Amino acid sequence: MSCDGRAEAVLVAGLGNPLMGDDGFGAAVVEALGSRSLAAGVSLCTAPDVLHLSSSWRGEPRVWLVDVVVGGARPGTIHRFDHDAVLSLPAHPASAHHLALAESLRWLLHATPAMRAVRFRLWGAEPSRLAPGDRLSRPLVAAVASVVDEIVREADESTVCRASSAGRS
Repeated sequence: MSCDGRAEAVLVAGLGNPLMGDDGFGAAVVEALGSRSLAAGVSLCTAPDVLHLSSSWRGEPRVWLVDVVVGGARPGTIHRFDHDAVLSLPAHPASAHHLALAESLRWLLHATPAMRAVRFRLWGAEPSRLAPGDRLSRPLVAAVASVVDEIVREADESTVCRASSAGRS
């Protein structure tokens, strides 16, 4: 966050497949954010994975990712990662055809040099089930509401910071 009076736009990207149960968590968060009053400069998109972000990115200096994260915690647990942690998440590929989030981000930054200055954050929820179906499990429904509130609050705090610093001499 910057308090120098300049607007810092942010792209909130919901990742995953809404037809695979809890993998639709990111899309559900973005859908819920779309019905909220958001701070100026907040853009929303959904994408099946990180590699599709370049088609939605419009130069925002911050990209906030929302996805499921399998870490072995209780379903619905929300994990939060800052920029450095996102880029160093361990890979747990299911096959040679699937890239882990951090690896996908590194490929995206390699293919889109203008995105190298972007600061990433990740909100990840521990899934209960990743199987065909268009509904989230109960723990992830609750996690959607929590993450939406956090993102709205974070965006609002950035706006307050910009407004208060703009009034300084």
